[in-house]
Amino acid sequence: MGERPLEAVTDGEVDAAVFECGPWKAADAHGIQMGFVHRGWPVLGEWVRHVFKSSVALGLFPSRLKASDALPTPKPAKKDKTHPKAYRPVEHHGEALAKPLERLVAKRITHDAEVGGLLREEQFGGRLGRSTQQA
Repeated sequence: MGERPLEAVTDGEVDAAVFECGPWKAADAHGIQMGFVHRGWPVLGEWVRHVFKSSVALGLFPSRLKASDALPTPKPAKKDKTHPKAYRPVEHHGEALAKPLERLVAKRITHDAEVGGLLREEQFGGRLGRSTQQA
């Protein structure tokens, strides 16, 4: 399969990726939550759009955004916290903007795979409008 040019990322795609992230979820390594990014969007938006668009156009994920840790988080329904199955790994990003950039790239890959017919009909997991329960 030959390569095809990647369409440029739009401002709307960047804005959606940022604002789809919960505002007051876990803070990054610096204590910044997405809610602060949302509130500062009138000032930060142009800069963030430039970074995200450039990242996708160049095919590079900024190294500062790659740092993350998977932290064990207790499952609320599990009473016995001594058992490993009472925990689930939750990714803790080093930088607040890592999650929306990941989301933007994932949406692009999923869209291209759907439109390009790269997924088999039997593939249900991770596809919009389908669930593994339907399989």
